[in-house]
Amino acid sequence: MKKLLLSMSVLVALATAAPAYASTAPVDTVKPEVRQTQQFVKYYALRPNELSALEGIYLKKGQQLTIYAQGQYSYYSVYDSRNHLGTFYNSNVGRIFTATEDGYLYLQFAAPSSYTINHITASYHIN
Repeated sequence: MKKLLLSMSVLVALATAAPAYASTAPVDTVKPEVRQTQQFVKYYALRPNELSALEGIYLKKGQQLTIYAQGQYSYYSVYDSRNHLGTFYNSNVGRIFTATEDGYLYLQFAAPSSYTINHITASYHIN
C-alpha cells in the first residue's frame, strides 16, 4: 500500500511539474535567409563512351554558372534553354556561363573511349 501511495504521489508530482519546464514565451519568427550564391557538387561514374543524363540548372537572366569539372579526359556539352548545343568543353578547365534569359541550362558529360570507368567530379557555383 505504501508503494502504491508513493508511486501515485510521484506521478502527481511529475504531472504538475511538467508545465514548469515548458516555456510559455512566444518564439521569435525566423526570417528565411536569402542566399545570393549557391554551390553544389555532383559525382559521375561513366563507362567508356557513355553519356550522362542531361542535367538542367535553372538560371535567371544575368545569373552566372561556373562549372569546374575534374576527370580524366572527359568532356561536357552545354545546351541553352531552347536545347541548342553550345559546344564541347574539356572537363579540366573551369568555365563561366551567363544566362541571357530565364530558363534552364543543360549539361551533359561524355566519357572517352578507355578501358576503365571514368569518374568525374563537377563543382557548380551559381551567382
